[in-house]
Amino acid sequence: MVLEFAPHDGTIAWAKEVVNKPAYAEHRVVLLTHSYLNAKNEHIETEGYEVKNPNYGKAIWEKLVKPSKNIVLVFSGHIGAPDDEKAHIAFRTDTNAAGKKVQQMTFNAQALGGGWHGNGGDGWLRILEFLPDGKTIKVKTFSPLFAISPATQHLAWRSKDYDDFTFQLD
Repeated sequence: MVLEFAPHDGTIAWAKEVVNKPAYAEHRVVLLTHSYLNAKNEHIETEGYEVKNPNYGKAIWEKLVKPSKNIVLVFSGHIGAPDDEKAHIAFRTDTNAAGKKVQQMTFNAQALGGGWHGNGGDGWLRILEFLPDGKTIKVKTFSPLFAISPATQHLAWRSKDYDDFTFQLD
């Protein structure tokens, strides 16, 4: 399921209704939204945008994700600082109202490679491999921009613990 930037209460109510339909009761839901986690792995509470009745990370968690038993993953973007790779990522695990773990990940590389008006994030991608066990997800961080040139191929895969890791779905 995909929600727009700072969804209003009507959108949250619609999403909650859809996610909780009996037809989807045994399905896993992956939520994609914006402005959800900050670089300290915290739910974003507010932003400085002039948006009418916005819901950011904390409100989306409280109103939609936490009460929904089948949302297992939340992906988001929106954060970053010029040329600071750690400022572009976040990951946390919380427990929903049904007692299940919800994995939440932010990745947004757009200010890497020269800042907001630079190289557009150096092509960094998050590659998620969903293993056949239905629970394990391997995460790798890769740049095809660096991979294409023999001079920069050694930079194509980021290997820090926050760029190359594995997690489990509940």
